Amino acid sequence: MPAVSKGDGMRGLAVFISDIRNCKSKEAEIKRINKELANIRSKFKGDKALDGYSKKKYVCKLLFIFLLGHDIDFGHMEAVNLLSSNKYTEKQIVSLLLIVFCVYCID
Repeated sequence: MPAVSKGDGMRGLAVFISDIRNCKSKEAEIKRINKELANIRSKFKGDKALDGYSKKKYVCKLLFIFLLGHDIDFGHMEAVNLLSSNKYTEKQIVSLLLIVFCVYCID
């Protein structure tokens, strides 16, 4: 369990990263990532509309999974929808995501 206090933001992201770092094998890492991808997919396709914070958290998880070298085949439109947010931090995540994708495409 990561050292994240109760008031800190994006606790779910910190826990997810900690879980990945604690995996003993590549198979365990892939299993954990697939479980999280299924969770994110269900949240994005769910009946209830997600708030900006939740979208930001799930997009951050997708970015982390992408940086680990795994393919991301969904979530792009949810990230783009964050650009219309009134909160700077939500727009900032999308900017980071676009920068990483552009650097990946250039290489």
